[in-house]
Amino acid sequence: MISNRQLWADAWQARDDLYKGLFGDYAAATPGDYRAPLRDPEATTRTSDPGGSRQPDDEDATLAVLAYAPDPLRPYWTYITAGLSSPWHQEAPQEVSGFGLEMMLKSPVKASWPARVLRSMAFYLFNYAGTLSPGALVALNSSIDPGRDSELKNIFVWYADEAPDCWYQLPSGGFGIFAAIGITDDELRFAESIDKYGAWSIQEVLRQAGVGQVTDPERRSVMERQDVKSILGSVRMFANNFREFARGAQDPDLCEND
Repeated sequence: MISNRQLWADAWQARDDLYKGLFGDYAAATPGDYRAPLRDPEATTRTSDPGGSRQPDDEDATLAVLAYAPDPLRPYWTYITAGLSSPWHQEAPQEVSGFGLEMMLKSPVKASWPARVLRSMAFYLFNYAGTLSPGALVALNSSIDPGRDSELKNIFVWYADEAPDCWYQLPSGGFGIFAAIGITDDELRFAESIDKYGAWSIQEVLRQAGVGQVTDPERRSVMERQDVKSILGSVRMFANNFREFARGAQDPDLCEND
C-alpha cells in the first residue's frame, strides 16, 4: 500500500506538471514557501516545508494559491488553488482525490482579493467536508473585494475555459478545475430564476455581454445594459428548450465551455 506521504508527493508533482502545461510558470504563490513535499519525513525538519515536519492534514500549511501573470492567450491574472485535490485522508488511490476539485479566479489586474476569496472557499470546504461543483450559486453576503464597495457580492461555479477537460487524473485520483465567477445580486436572481440551468445561463449572459469568466470588482451589473432584455430572452429560451430536450432522458453532458 502506498504511504500517505508518498501518495501526497506523487499527487503534488502530477498536479504541478499539469498546471505548468496548462498555465506555464506561476508568478507568485500564497503562502510564499510553496514547494514540493518530501517523500521522506526524516530528511528534514524545516517547518517551512509542507512535506517535512508539517503533517498532511494541516490545511493551512499545504493549501496554496498560485498566481499566473497575463500572456497573449490570457490577458488577465489567473489565480488557482493547489491543495484541494490532495489526498488528505487517503492511503491509496481512489476515484476522487481529496475534495475532487481546484478553484480558479480571474482578475483583470494583479490583486490580493482573489487569493483571500479562494482560501476562504477552501477553508469552508475543509470545515464542512463539502464540495463545490459547476452549477453552484453562492451568496458571499459582502463585497467580493473587501477593499471596495463592489456590486459583486456573489459567485457561481462553472467549468474553467483554460481547463478544456472536465476531469484530470492524479496518482491519488481524479479532480476538476472549476472557475469561481463574481456576479451581482440581480445577476444571481436571474440565475436562480432558471430551473436547473441557472449557472450555465448566467455564464452565457456574461459571455454575450463581453464579461466572460473574468471577475472585475469595478464592473457594473450587465442587467443595466440597453440590450439586456434580448440577451436574457435568448438565453432563457435556449435553457428552456434544452430542459425539454433533456426531459425523460439522462441529462446531456455539460462538460464543455461553449
